[in-house]
Amino acid sequence: MEHVLIHCRAPPASTIWSLAHQLWPHAPQLWPTLSLGIVLGCGAIHLPNQDPQPGATPHPQANPLSNRGTKRLLQILISESAHLIWVLRCERAIRDKHHSTREIQSRWLQAINTRLTEDKITATRIKRDKSYTTLVSTTWAPVLSRDSDPPNLHNWIYNREVLVGRRHLRPPP
Repeated sequence: MEHVLIHCRAPPASTIWSLAHQLWPHAPQLWPTLSLGIVLGCGAIHLPNQDPQPGATPHPQANPLSNRGTKRLLQILISESAHLIWVLRCERAIRDKHHSTREIQSRWLQAINTRLTEDKITATRIKRDKSYTTLVSTTWAPVLSRDSDPPNLHNWIYNREVLVGRRHLRPPP
């Protein structure tokens, strides 16, 4: 399992983990070294405290809600990526279907965009809870703000057109 999800040299695993890492909008040191344990336990993952200087005393991050959003985005990227790697591996092993890099990228972006859309719908139409809406916003706003033409980040969660056309999530250039 660890070989399939992490170490396999077949294009899906390396391409998908590269896309996930590229999309990660936070400090590079917050991206974990991937292992089977990290993937299987991603629902319980904790972010390390960021020390401003080497040797400084560890401290909790200033905004715990932002930290929850960062942790949640990491959980989403790892779990969605691992799931897609497994699906593509099964298609290759069972159906003998080989995937081009472009197809792998397209399917990964579709999976992440679907998750973003589901979060928006849950926050604005199903739960309608301010704390959940704030959590969804703090999860996805850093990713959306990396876009070259960022949407109005104050209201993006309520804007139905935010994911249309150029505004779809895409890996950074």
